[in-house]
Amino acid sequence: MSVIYAFQDPSGNWHGDPDAPLLDPTEEPGRGILTYQPVPGTPEATSPFAGQRLTVLYGVTDLEAGPVTYQLDTGGRFLATWRIHTLLASPMGTALLPTPSATPTAPLPVPCLESAFTEGGRRYVLTGTRCDNGQLTLELTISGERGEVQGELRGAVTADDLAPLARLLDAACRTLTTPVAIPPPPRQGGGWAPADSARLAARFRQERGFGILAAEFGCSRGAIYEELTHQGLIRTPGSDRTAPASRPLSEAMQQRRQTHPNSHTRWNDEEERQLARRCADGALIPELSTEFGRSEQAVESRLLKIGAVGAAADQARLNAL
Repeated sequence: MSVIYAFQDPSGNWHGDPDAPLLDPTEEPGRGILTYQPVPGTPEATSPFAGQRLTVLYGVTDLEAGPVTYQLDTGGRFLATWRIHTLLASPMGTALLPTPSATPTAPLPVPCLESAFTEGGRRYVLTGTRCDNGQLTLELTISGERGEVQGELRGAVTADDLAPLARLLDAACRTLTTPVAIPPPPRQGGGWAPADSARLAARFRQERGFGILAAEFGCSRGAIYEELTHQGLIRTPGSDRTAPASRPLSEAMQQRRQTHPNSHTRWNDEEERQLARRCADGALIPELSTEFGRSEQAVESRLLKIGAVGAAADQARLNAL
């Protein structure tokens, strides 16, 4: 487990064990910034380092970790060695470390339970300490591969509380990790069940993105398009076309078609299929505009309507936001 084992004050002086070797000699010590801000009114508030920005060193060493976790300004939460904790927490004017011959007036509480294991690259440590009033102080720490603290649970309970708490944690594990039931997707090529068809119609009125609907119903965009067309919720290209009366083009339209020959003409089925293929092949909007003889806005609009997939369609969706 990585611990903070040294720090440098604003004057450039190092404290703790800056030369302590890491257990893995190939690794460099981690560095971070810690603004030491103890709780006002506590003895730690008179520490000579209170309010200072300290540069800390952390890594996996054989030094014993203390009881306090420190949050770095640069990110990450780490335990500190006992020496670092003593240096930071000692009030101004008191001895930073007891002499070896000094006899402590009151022994530190000894943990009555220590259990740990590693799973999925994370270290889980459970410590229980019996208090003078008969309660147990439990602390669960979750740390990453480099020892950074990623989660904590801490509290005081009685021995009678342990079994009910274990049942609660077991129930939470079964409830929170059980995947939410998802309706089975409609059969590909085999028609839609009435309930799925009705649900799709209701969702389409709320969500027009073919990609989102395809992911939700576990099918392709094409299957969504075909079913919505079958229900009459979207028009089949060309289904409502009537032969337009021949009339001369306006001057503005003649100018547009000098740049975009197919400006304001209807898309046919083959053009839409070809547009979808070219988009999937990676063609970009300016290239598609030239190829299909239409403005970039017309190409973007058609890409969105047919639910095309590709970089050009992604850009069209961004521009539509």
